[in-house]
Amino acid sequence: MRSDRSCAWVALAALALVAAPLAAQDALSGVGPGTQVSKIQFRFLGEHTVQEKHLRPLIALTARGGLVGIRRALGFLPFVSPVGDHPFRPVELQRDVVRIRNVHHRNGFLDAKVDYDVSYKAKDDLVEVTFVIEEGPPLLLRGVRFVAADSDAAAPPPAPAVAPAPEIAPEIAPAWQGFTATEAEYRGRLGESERRGIADRTTRWLRNRGYPFAVAEADVLVDTAAHRADVMVRVRPGLRARIREIAVRGNETVPARELTRQLPLEPGDWYDAAQLEGGRARLTQLSIVRLALLSVPRESADDSSVVVQLGVTENPPRIVRGEAGIASSGGLVSRVDWTHRSFLGGVRSFTVSATAQTGLVALESPAERRYRLAVTIFQPYVGSRFLSAAGGPFVEYRDDLRDRSQAVGFEGTLVYATSPLRSLSLSYGISHREILDFGFGDDLAPIDYLPLLGLADSASVGSLGTIVNRSALTLDASWGKLDDFSDPRKGYVIRPRVSVTLPGFNTSEYVLLDLGASGFLPLTNRIGFTVRGSAGRIVPFGRSVRDTDSESPFVSLLRLRDVTFSAGGTRDVRGWGSQLVGPKLPEVRFRDEDGVSTPFAERYSPIGGLARVQTSAEVQLPLPGFDAKWQTFLFLDGAKVWTPDDRFSLGAGELDQDRFFLGTGAGIGYETVVGAVQVSLGYKLNPSALDVRDPDAVLQALREGRSLETVPTDSRRRLQLHFSIGATF
Repeated sequence: MRSDRSCAWVALAALALVAAPLAAQDALSGVGPGTQVSKIQFRFLGEHTVQEKHLRPLIALTARGGLVGIRRALGFLPFVSPVGDHPFRPVELQRDVVRIRNVHHRNGFLDAKVDYDVSYKAKDDLVEVTFVIEEGPPLLLRGVRFVAADSDAAAPPPAPAVAPAPEIAPEIAPAWQGFTATEAEYRGRLGESERRGIADRTTRWLRNRGYPFAVAEADVLVDTAAHRADVMVRVRPGLRARIREIAVRGNETVPARELTRQLPLEPGDWYDAAQLEGGRARLTQLSIVRLALLSVPRESADDSSVVVQLGVTENPPRIVRGEAGIASSGGLVSRVDWTHRSFLGGVRSFTVSATAQTGLVALESPAERRYRLAVTIFQPYVGSRFLSAAGGPFVEYRDDLRDRSQAVGFEGTLVYATSPLRSLSLSYGISHREILDFGFGDDLAPIDYLPLLGLADSASVGSLGTIVNRSALTLDASWGKLDDFSDPRKGYVIRPRVSVTLPGFNTSEYVLLDLGASGFLPLTNRIGFTVRGSAGRIVPFGRSVRDTDSESPFVSLLRLRDVTFSAGGTRDVRGWGSQLVGPKLPEVRFRDEDGVSTPFAERYSPIGGLARVQTSAEVQLPLPGFDAKWQTFLFLDGAKVWTPDDRFSLGAGELDQDRFFLGTGAGIGYETVVGAVQVSLGYKLNPSALDVRDPDAVLQALREGRSLETVPTDSRRRLQLHFSIGATF
């Protein structure tokens, strides 16, 4: 132990001699065993290829980071990273220099220079370490040559020739020549990963074209003076074989045929590793399959074919799962599923799902409540491995901004999907809903509600039935590409939707068109940019327009309230409460005052519209001093909800609120085992007349026929707090 300490402080003495003196720093002779590292930085001289994000995980020294005082004060919280112990070890610093230099050597920078600067603050007994890196010229690839593995070629020639390996089958020889020519055209930097990449791409190319045992190795000859390298790829294709049999083992409840039909290849096809891997990935998406592995035993090979072994591990046939979360508008939300993973044998599943949005601890008042029970049968194979079907009945009770109602119905979907983000689905839904309360207030019908606000007289309002029947066919599509499906940072997704009601059962008839798109772009290792947008239009016809000449446009629009567009909320346009962007009116309630029933309002009720345009831009940033689970974000959201059809437009001037509204703000998030916790504060940049006025004061002004200009504004109403935990449904 004493010997180790002596070595450490000898190294420290050497460090003190070579470290460059910096202004406003103390002498390094004061550094001792208790000295802590406050910050570790990287400074690159000139252009650099190897990024800091690749170097930082490799070094052994650690730093305290920022916000030390806050983290110490809140260290008792499970999601606050502790400050910890970060001692300064001179010997480890020297080892880190070697590690960084080796990384650059492996990346093709043979002359890389790595140094360091250390500054010391004696008052706090802290050091800051800066690694100074000059990469130097890269090692460039001069040429690639492909030869048979048993070739007696000793080394790549200075002017490499491209020649196919002799074992390549004649029918794919032209494609092989094209592949090798493309590889030989590369003249960029050659590091260890590039060398392995050449060999791996060669192996994959062969295994995707019938060679299950193909192997390729890349040898390198380096000209250190010229910083150039030649690569010789030794290729051993082995047997080119067709699939003789696909043997399944490990299946207990699922017939082998129902597993093998998920694979894109059959006996008699040429072996293709990429196609088989795609099928294996599809198998793991089945709820009954826990693990699926593919292998080709060498002993199964004859002179022209092989046996592909598919090994599966099944999940328990029955499972109960639960999820929970919290949302600003709905409060505590939970869902419990009971699933039979091999219903009636095979890979189909049977699920009973119960969802409860309770409204408990909701930030918005009154909270939105919804209870739903659904039964779903899922069949993953309908004549094709890309085609699946799901459907079943449901019952629902809801008490939200639209209404208080109960419904029963059936939903079914047929999905054609080549990947999770490339799909086409055709859905059919039929439902019968009974309206218990229209949501304007205390059991108010339009004939009572609109005259109360001075927006119509009782004779011209019209009536609104309490039964809503719907039968609609919907076509959805998805097309996109993401680097990570669950947590994307790069890519895009486009989702168009068309829905049309079918004749004979509907209370209202319409065509709905909607197009949504999202884009993700990483700006740095921990900074990301997300943009979203959507546009939609509802075109009423048939029964929806039958009575528009004889009733209030408000009533005609309410018949479509289940499908009308809205915007606003935690996962929508932040800065507004749920669905409160655009057209809305006071929600009227009554209270007894000295024996007199007096109307009052505590919030607004959204009306919705037949058209919507919505955009959102967000920048995700790291939280200084905290780990990657913490994140902050800045956002700018906007939307316009309006009714371009005069037959459905209220025509109430400033009450229409059909401008494009913008909200901005910031938030903070933390990733937990139960999902993300997010808190954000939104600010309305251009609020409507109602957005900044108390709903009760607006109600009294409308009853008295006064202009809204007479109602005082409250700038605090520009702010909206949003909060969510975990999953929402």
